[in-house]
Amino acid sequence: MSLNDLILLTGRTINQGVALEGGKTTKENVRAAGICTFDKDDFKKLDTIAGTPVKVTTDHGEVIVYSTITEEGPHPGIIFIPMGPWGNQVVNPDTQGCGTPTYKGMKAKVEIVKDGKVLDAIELIGKLKED
Repeated sequence: MSLNDLILLTGRTINQGVALEGGKTTKENVRAAGICTFDKDDFKKLDTIAGTPVKVTTDHGEVIVYSTITEEGPHPGIIFIPMGPWGNQVVNPDTQGCGTPTYKGMKAKVEIVKDGKVLDAIELIGKLKED
C-alpha cells in the first residue's frame, strides 16, 4: 500500500530535543527523529499499525522511517519528518543562495516496507559513504 501526492514538512520537535540529550546515536534519537507522522485519516489509508517502517520518497531521495500518527491536526495530505539525518535524505538540497536547504513543501510518496529496517544515525551516514 502507498500514498502519493503528499506534502513533506520538516522541523524540530520537543521529543527530538529531549532524545538528543542522550546522544545522536541512541535508540531514543531514532525513535524521536527517524519517524514520519501522518494525519490520522491518511494513516488509515495505509492500512497498517503505528511503528511500521515506511519508505518516504521525494525527488531528492528516499529514507525508511517509522510511521506514527500525529497528535496535531487535522492536516490531510501533509506528513512530517523531524530535521536530522533521516529528514536530510529527502529534503531539497538547493539552498537558493541562502545556505539552508528547502525543508518544507516537497512532494512525497510513502509506501509500507514489509522487511524494512530503520537505520540508526551511524548506519545511515555509513550508507551515504557507500553510495
